[in-house]
Amino acid sequence: MAAMRYITIEVWEYLILILYMVGLGFFMSRRKNIEIKKHPEYRYYLIGMYVKVLGGFMFTMVYMYYYKLGDVFSYFSSSVALANLARQDILKYIQAMVMDNNWENYHKFFDRSTGFPVNYVYIDDRTYLLVKMVSPLALISMNSFVLTTAMVSTVAYGGVWKLYRMLVRYYPSIQGQLAFAVLFFPSSVFWGSGIVKDTFAFSGLCYYIHAMDVIFFRKKGVMGTWITMVIGALLMVLLKPYVFMMLFPASLFWVLYRRVQKFRNVLIRASVLPATAVILLMVTLNVLQRLEGRLGKFSLERALDTVVVAQNDMKRSQYGANYFDLGNIEPTWGSVLSKFPQAVFAGLFRPLLNDVNNFAMLLSALENTFIVLVMLYILIRSKVVFFFQLILKNPLLQMCYLFAIGYAFMIAVTTPNFGAMVRFKIPLLPLFMTALFISRYILDKRREALLAGRKFNLDDYADGDPSGRPQVGPGRVQGPISSDPWSR
Repeated sequence: MAAMRYITIEVWEYLILILYMVGLGFFMSRRKNIEIKKHPEYRYYLIGMYVKVLGGFMFTMVYMYYYKLGDVFSYFSSSVALANLARQDILKYIQAMVMDNNWENYHKFFDRSTGFPVNYVYIDDRTYLLVKMVSPLALISMNSFVLTTAMVSTVAYGGVWKLYRMLVRYYPSIQGQLAFAVLFFPSSVFWGSGIVKDTFAFSGLCYYIHAMDVIFFRKKGVMGTWITMVIGALLMVLLKPYVFMMLFPASLFWVLYRRVQKFRNVLIRASVLPATAVILLMVTLNVLQRLEGRLGKFSLERALDTVVVAQNDMKRSQYGANYFDLGNIEPTWGSVLSKFPQAVFAGLFRPLLNDVNNFAMLLSALENTFIVLVMLYILIRSKVVFFFQLILKNPLLQMCYLFAIGYAFMIAVTTPNFGAMVRFKIPLLPLFMTALFISRYILDKRREALLAGRKFNLDDYADGDPSGRPQVGPGRVQGPISSDPWSR
């Protein structure tokens, strides 16, 4: 890629990065030491940040010295052009940030002294939005590729930490396992920490879910929280619209089903549930239709064409040997939906070890093997039937599993390429692993109760861990943490 020729990493950048990490550690250590007295999950606060920044650093090194090509170089070099414009004329920089990215403005704002954004990046609204977001960081970092990436990772970590704390509020007894799922899961850390759209889209997802919880379940819908939810949704819609397309109905179902579940009368609940499903469908379709222009090839009108084109590309071997085949798909929704089981399996669990044909795929396959083993453990422990009863009783699990399954299906039918799918799975993995760990925890608690001759009621876990029930409001009840091996 042409942009690669102009990007180098100097020795001073590594030295500045070390100083940045020391300063960041000092600042965050103070907050950690203050907060950990009331919130034990802060034991992961600093290490989570270091892992996030390390993930961004490794991402940069792999692309710089292994792949040597990639969109990340185009994104960064385009951000540098904007940063150079800011140094020359701050008013022009502000104009370039708010005005249309058309060719007239391209030649109006940029010249040889600033450098030019890469053409395909500039003309695409989504990629150029990423460039605009990164440009202030490139300005601060003195156009350092390494330091800009570290700052991107730091900014994105805010949303990830919010999601983690929200989940711990529900299940404090497994805060270590939740930290592994959200803060430390290898693929999410690596692919979700660099100068790419996925990093900010995933952070937006985290902010959105956290704000939904605060507004609709903790009843603290202050203006700032509503703004956070809107910003999180916009980050997804503007950068990776298909993420929001899958998350919105799952999150709406989370809110509506919890309301229905509050009805103790079974008859009332049974009568309200169908109406809730209709409302969910109508609202989802209305929102997606309004976002038609932003969803691009994943919009309701174009989704079918996208699936057919992706499958035809695979058949023409445009992906070489690095692809999976779902079988023949006709340009009808019936044909696409008939591939649902194998597509969901591919999206959640592939590549497996038998799919491996290079080192990068091996790492992903090992990760997926771990996920499969956890899933098998849950299915065996629950004898399958109880697993579905567990999901039926728990709105948070429903949201996580619905999003994971729907998103897995979507990326599998539209991206029959292992290399791309591994990167696209970033939003899926933390929520799916969270659901698996919560399911495992509840099943283990059930087994303990049955072995001790005690009754076990799934309703007790509908709002989280009953031994550490979260409070609604400013306070918080801390639950036991000794049962979590990751906390020891």
